[in-house]
Amino acid sequence: MRSPMPTLTMAATSTTPETLRALDDLVNGLPEGPAREAMLAVAETLRSGRDIIIAGADDAVTPSQAAKVLGVSRAHLYKVLDAGALPYTIVGNRDRRIAMADLRDYSAKTEELRRQTARSAATSRTTRALAIDEM
Repeated sequence: MRSPMPTLTMAATSTTPETLRALDDLVNGLPEGPAREAMLAVAETLRSGRDIIIAGADDAVTPSQAAKVLGVSRAHLYKVLDAGALPYTIVGNRDRRIAMADLRDYSAKTEELRRQTARSAATSRTTRALAIDEM
C-alpha cells in the first residue's frame, strides 16, 4: 500500500461560505463527467455539514478515519478489523491502516447485505399477510 499524498480531512465546520461559492464556481466551470460529479459531491457534502475525507483508492486511512467514512464508532470498527471482515496492515509496532479500496468494498458489501435483509423482511411480511388472508 502506498500513500503518495497525505489523506486530507476537510471539516465542514471550517468551510466558509466563500469557499462553498468558489467550489460552486469550479463545478459550474467543469464539463459534464466524473470530475464534475466528484466536485459536486464534495460541495454538497460540506454544505450539508458533513466532513470530507479525500484519499486515493490506493491510499490508506487510520481506523478513526475509516470509522468516520463508515459512520460507525471506532470501537465497532476495531471489532470488524479483529474479526477479519475488513483487511488492514500494521504500521510501526501496532498502528493499523486500511486501504480505501478495501473500505469501499466492505461498505458496498454491507450495503448489499442491508438491502437483502430489507427485501427478505418485506417478502416475509407479504407472505405472512397472504397466509393470513388464506385462513
